[in-house]
Amino acid sequence: MTYPRSHLVDPAEGVYHICSRCVRRAWLCGTDQQTGLNFDHRRQWLEDRILKLTATFAVDLYGYAVMSNHYHLVISLNTAEIGGWSDALIVDKWLSLCPKQHKGKDAVQRREIERATLLQDADRLQVLRQRLGSISWLMRFINEPLARRANSEDRCTGRFWEGRFKSQRLLDENAVLACMVYVDLNPVRAGIVEDVAEAQHTSLAHRLASNETKANDEMSAIDSTSPLPFSRSLAGYTELARWTAETQRSFRRGGKPLGNGLDKSIPSWLEGLMPKPGCWQRASGSTQSLKDYAKSIGQCWIKTRSMQLLI
Repeated sequence: MTYPRSHLVDPAEGVYHICSRCVRRAWLCGTDQQTGLNFDHRRQWLEDRILKLTATFAVDLYGYAVMSNHYHLVISLNTAEIGGWSDALIVDKWLSLCPKQHKGKDAVQRREIERATLLQDADRLQVLRQRLGSISWLMRFINEPLARRANSEDRCTGRFWEGRFKSQRLLDENAVLACMVYVDLNPVRAGIVEDVAEAQHTSLAHRLASNETKANDEMSAIDSTSPLPFSRSLAGYTELARWTAETQRSFRRGGKPLGNGLDKSIPSWLEGLMPKPGCWQRASGSTQSLKDYAKSIGQCWIKTRSMQLLI
């Protein structure tokens, strides 16, 4: 069943796992298997745009991974931040997203007139403030320009992305941590790299390449001082990602059932919290958090991996 986006995303709060996929699952950001042409440079286009726009919108970026035919985001809505933005900052951010091409000798003057007009329009300012805190508008500004740029390069028209991005509410700290690890492990699961630290175009690669976060300091949102909802250092997070990848790899090779003489935390982490490829739920978290979430949206059940959870 398809739900309206307003039923899936709370505009006031929440951490979300977002995924957007190329149309027909084509490798439009990788090597085209039909022509042999390589489009890996588009992955850098996408990563650059993600980093730029999440810094512009009122969201905190926790994780991302750009693959050949899809990408993942883990983001948190930061409504408290946007409430403190001045009208001038709102206008400047919006004009940076939607710049008009003023030409001629009076170009600077016309830009100033446009800015002043927006500052005097209280209703329009309220609309812009809401848009800068909207996941849907963030995804629109990420996807549409990339589609136009790729179609221009291919000298074609038509859809580049599937019509609708997927969103999943992450209800508690463990769900956020598991989802971030899942997202950063995308290149490992795809067989592109053996070690998660060797991957490119992921949030972990960005963190490891940055000097802003020391290995033993608690992690924060990317390019932000906002703390993550769990206490874990970059070194500890990297070790957890490696352990998860190796454990999943050993299960695939050996075919051993979960929990067979292994640590008791393994089944709950891998089966209970880690997302599964091709298995998408509208929310992820503990049993109690799922019950509370279902109740908050007026439903008496919510679908999980293997059951419909009653409240």
